[in-house]
Amino acid sequence: MQRYLYFLGFLLNSIQCVIGFANIEHVQKLKDQDNIIRITEENYQELSTGVHDFYNVLYITMSGANNQGQFCEMCGEFETTLRKVSHAMKNQVPDTNVLFFIADVNEVPSLVSDLQLTNVPHLVVYPPPFNETFKWSVAHFYQYELPPERAGDLLRFGNYIAKLLNVQLRLETEFDMNEFLMYFCGFMALFLFFKKIIFPKFNNKIKLAMIILSSLILLPSITGYKFTEMNGIPFIARDKDDNIMYFSGGTGWQFGIEIFSVSSMYIILGSLVIGLVYNPRWHKDSKKFQDLQSVVVACALFYMFSFFLSCYKIKSQDYPFTY
Repeated sequence: MQRYLYFLGFLLNSIQCVIGFANIEHVQKLKDQDNIIRITEENYQELSTGVHDFYNVLYITMSGANNQGQFCEMCGEFETTLRKVSHAMKNQVPDTNVLFFIADVNEVPSLVSDLQLTNVPHLVVYPPPFNETFKWSVAHFYQYELPPERAGDLLRFGNYIAKLLNVQLRLETEFDMNEFLMYFCGFMALFLFFKKIIFPKFNNKIKLAMIILSSLILLPSITGYKFTEMNGIPFIARDKDDNIMYFSGGTGWQFGIEIFSVSSMYIILGSLVIGLVYNPRWHKDSKKFQDLQSVVVACALFYMFSFFLSCYKIKSQDYPFTY
């Protein structure tokens, strides 16, 4: 009798797998050029039961206005991000068992009712279903956090999908002209400041270059970077929201990058103090320019010290002094 029960169970599993593979052949035909399936009211009941052995990546969006006349500003931006990742999956790892879906709440009211949705957008990932009771409305899922500022973050979403599916993706981001101009102008202003104001104060340029080079060589050793290497402390880390942590949350230890950032603060603070002290000697002939530069340096010194205290408060939240 027990043998017959084992055989019956094996037969049922085989039938389920056959049904799943038959189902995937039908579902594959619904994909668009970006490897995405559009959910409609007509196909929702069928697709929401999943496909055997396939991950379901479901993006719930809103293309137009809802009944209250509200629009989803970030929905279209993230759909572009989703399409780039799904298209990359299609071209680079086509054998991965994953299906991408897009559902518009204005077009699929049954989905809104089943999932009890009150806002959009949402990006959820359902693990592969293993039995016929699977349904989007009751199954467990992974949810990708979608704050507005990350709607266009292609690399972050691509990394999330790649880790979840255990694949490697190569994604190309568009050149950000605004970010380039911001960094270019900032570094150019710093370069001109040192070239036109700081370097002319030194007659021996070779000696100055050797001082800078020696400081850069000694910096990793005297700041404790070797200590972090010997103790296996990471150079940089991320928090639970996947943001870079530039400072550890305690005074007992610190990341590798933290050593360089704190050392840079000390160097800048020391340079500003020296500049404030020696400023009268550098501009003996121009009283007005001397006063103006002293005010600028003093303001910069106050800002840097305030920034330094705010960083220290991350490590010691009970520190009482801030400006």
